[in-house]
Amino acid sequence: MAAHVTCLWGKPPAPDSLPARLEELLVERGCEVRRRLPHDEPVDPDAVRADLVVHRGLGARDEPVLAALHGRGVPLCNPWAGTHALLDRRRWSPLLHDADLPAPALTAFDTWAELLLAVDTEVVVKAASGTGHGATVLSGDAASLPDDAPFEGPFLVEPLLRHDGTDRKLYVAGSSVRALRKPSTLAAGHVTTGEPFDPEEDLRDLALRVGGALGVHLYGVDVVLTDAGPVVVDVNAFPGFRGVDGADVLVADHVLTHL
Repeated sequence: MAAHVTCLWGKPPAPDSLPARLEELLVERGCEVRRRLPHDEPVDPDAVRADLVVHRGLGARDEPVLAALHGRGVPLCNPWAGTHALLDRRRWSPLLHDADLPAPALTAFDTWAELLLAVDTEVVVKAASGTGHGATVLSGDAASLPDDAPFEGPFLVEPLLRHDGTDRKLYVAGSSVRALRKPSTLAAGHVTTGEPFDPEEDLRDLALRVGGALGVHLYGVDVVLTDAGPVVVDVNAFPGFRGVDGADVLVADHVLTHL
């Protein structure tokens, strides 16, 4: 009997995107795949009949659907606990510290005015949720930060780490870790291309430990190298794996391990 997979996507996948290719590969390997778009159509969790629900690009408003599926015992990729944590940096950052993983200290401010009064060194400011690049992340000190909030709060502040100017993007599917080097987001903005490299054993171990601490197995970890060693500066559930050779097959193989 064919396995039934329901794919919950935050938006319709482009034809050449990883979600679209994943659907195609699962069908080629004998699965019955149904695509649902919770942002465009109501999804009744009680009506979902699937051996596995794969989801990507969902936000806080979709949490009740995922929580209900988890409550019914429907396997999720990623699992509910990790997904819930990764929807808000205030949830997952403490989990890394609890697991003795290297990550910046995080301070939350409800208002921009409170943040400006508290900042006395160079810092990185991020939104509580989001991708960790683009308009929802910036760096500076009290003199250079804008007078008005650049995005909606709450506002999360980390110390600005001195590093080599390169972000190491670690993409994880189960026990497989792939890696790209990209110019630092804070210096170059969001860069879509990167240089593949074989991650050193300490980076592989760090990436896998992050997944263990958060309870996820399909995710991305952003790392910078400081004088004190590698530091985790961001974690994302089910990234696009853009620039990773064979990412569609890698992810499909991983999803099939759950079936």
